[in-house]
Amino acid sequence: MGKSKRPRVYMRARKLIDPATGQMVGAFMPAGAADASIVRGRGYKDGELLRADLFLPRNPEFHRLAHALGGLVAENIEGFEGLDHHQAIKRLQEKSGEGCEITRTEVPGVGVLEHRAPRSIAFDEMDQAEFYKLMRALCRFIASEYWPHLEPEQVEEMIELMPTEAA
Repeated sequence: MGKSKRPRVYMRARKLIDPATGQMVGAFMPAGAADASIVRGRGYKDGELLRADLFLPRNPEFHRLAHALGGLVAENIEGFEGLDHHQAIKRLQEKSGEGCEITRTEVPGVGVLEHRAPRSIAFDEMDQAEFYKLMRALCRFIASEYWPHLEPEQVEEMIELMPTEAA
């Protein structure tokens, strides 16, 4: 069994007075009670140096649109039928190579074997800018490979019209 991930801690950037200097400083504080509880539980001490990977969380509406895109594809493109919305997005990633970790292996007498492993689109794994770039790239891929009579922007408009239940 794989190692479970530690829960992420959401922080808010705040301007505060540093009691040691009296100066106004930027600081990060736990965003809510649950985050404060996680921080307390980890036993961090005042003034302790911590390492962090900071990024803006995604807008949930964009996540809904991704699943709407998966639904549009699963319902309308041959080879995607029977897939749920998430599976359809993963297959799009794999087919297009967008949002994938790509490894190439030299196989003697055969050539180069390419493996595309779709990256997670989970909120804590891909920030808003990467996610938006991926969704735009998938719309371009759909327009190019499956619906050449449409522009990528028209595919984007189609997913915006999908019902909320698609998420």
